[in-house]
Amino acid sequence: MDIGSLTTRAVLTVEADDSLREAAMAMMERGVGSAVVLSAGKATGILTDRDALRAVAQARETQSFTVGDFVSGRMMTALPSTEIVDAAQMMRERGFRHLIVVDEDDALVGVFSMRDLVVGLLEERRMLTKAVATEAAVAAPAD
Repeated sequence: MDIGSLTTRAVLTVEADDSLREAAMAMMERGVGSAVVLSAGKATGILTDRDALRAVAQARETQSFTVGDFVSGRMMTALPSTEIVDAAQMMRERGFRHLIVVDEDDALVGVFSMRDLVVGLLEERRMLTKAVATEAAVAAPAD
């Protein structure tokens, strides 16, 4: 199973010079844990809920901070055709909770999150269980 069908496509996007406070409020209102940072239409980073918490922890006044002050410079991209197991391994090895999904031209497609990963792995398990049960029924001797 590839990650394309599991990728969240309605993604919150922000720019580096946007207010960190407004970006955090938008994340909270939409119930998301990240926002993709764009520059000239291309993903350049990802702002996570952990980045926003770090900003609050490091300073009393966050009003003047921009997204660029705290954006996670670490990001990883993947194509929609990336297999879910490969995406899981990439995320585990690098300690990421999100992959930015882009097309062959590096245009933003969406975000693949840990939540999407769990949904995909559960679906793969369901399909495998069904296939094994079907195979067992076909292979069972007739009475």
